[in-house]
Amino acid sequence: MKRTVIVLGLLTTLLCADDLSLLNKEKQELREVEKKMLEQEHEASKNSWISPVKMSGSITRNHSFSEESNSLRKTVSIGFSQSVFESGGIGFTIDYANDKFKSDLLAWENENKQILLSLYNTLLEINKLNIELKQNRVELENAEIELTLKRIQYENGNSDITELNDAIMAKNNQRQQNVNLQNSLKQQKIELSKYTTLQFEEIQLLNFSAIDEKAYLNNHIDLFYEDALIQLAQTAYNQQKTDYLPKLSFSASASYTHNEEMVNERKEDSTDGSLGLTLSMPLYDINKKPTLEKARLEILKQKVTRMDLKNELLQEFEAALNKINTYREYNQILKENIALYGDLIEVNQASNAVGMSSDFDLEILKNTQVINEYGIEINRINMQQEYAKLYFKVKAD
Repeated sequence: MKRTVIVLGLLTTLLCADDLSLLNKEKQELREVEKKMLEQEHEASKNSWISPVKMSGSITRNHSFSEESNSLRKTVSIGFSQSVFESGGIGFTIDYANDKFKSDLLAWENENKQILLSLYNTLLEINKLNIELKQNRVELENAEIELTLKRIQYENGNSDITELNDAIMAKNNQRQQNVNLQNSLKQQKIELSKYTTLQFEEIQLLNFSAIDEKAYLNNHIDLFYEDALIQLAQTAYNQQKTDYLPKLSFSASASYTHNEEMVNERKEDSTDGSLGLTLSMPLYDINKKPTLEKARLEILKQKVTRMDLKNELLQEFEAALNKINTYREYNQILKENIALYGDLIEVNQASNAVGMSSDFDLEILKNTQVINEYGIEINRINMQQEYAKLYFKVKAD
């Protein structure tokens, strides 16, 4: 059966799984610098097969103790040796650089997604804590009413001290819960400030689009990364095979020499140059077989790793879907409770109008209905947190 998850939350100010615009200036610059470093590393690796042109110079002074000869030699030379054919090795060197750059960019993009996921979860936590504080205040009102009722009952001899003490403790627990929630809210706002200069109120939540199991797996960035590693291992294997094949290199050099004979005051200048081709090939290498076998096994390892990861991601998707469905079931129960409390409120209002029930009863019913309504909002945020785990792992087109 095809499974689909409807993702319900996104940020209005262009926050998506690949957009860094909500981050503070320093974090944006850091991410861009890291990307530029990858680009420069790619350029260097792609051209690593090109040999540098080298220049050298020397001064030599020869002195004979018999004073029959005394000379000064100055030499300047320039030259290079360049591989021009490596049985495909040059092409594989370039391919390896390109494949590595692709995998590095995917890793960089994945890091961006995790940063934005942390930011998004922080926003959801702040939103949830604000709702939990509202819920807590209503629960505290109910606890105060319960305490008032128990005190009246105790003073009239209709309740014992244990019930009164329980009511006092229940109120204190709600007050302590309020303090804890306030502290958690402050901590989450501090956490938010690590990522962005925007305030929570400046960022609004919108709807995600739907994502099904097939689309999730086909576009999961971790699987794209594993695919890139498989290709990288394959290219490395092909590159290593060329180490045992013929290679042809071209060399050229030119030099200038100035020689002075200090005894007879003779000076001489000379220039020379050379061109050459060198063909080489290993005839025997005892480590050839294990080296190539290790490279081949690395390909197999990466393929098995990808299959194992795909299975894990499928289980993660199922787990997220299960949690989402659980929260939906919770909300269905809460909706039924809200409807029930609505009926009880109508009945209580009628009996309250003729003096058959107290205002306290009506207030408790109304508060409990509101508490359940807040519970639905909290569960919706819990679902959004599960959706976010999926959304921020999907690679954008």
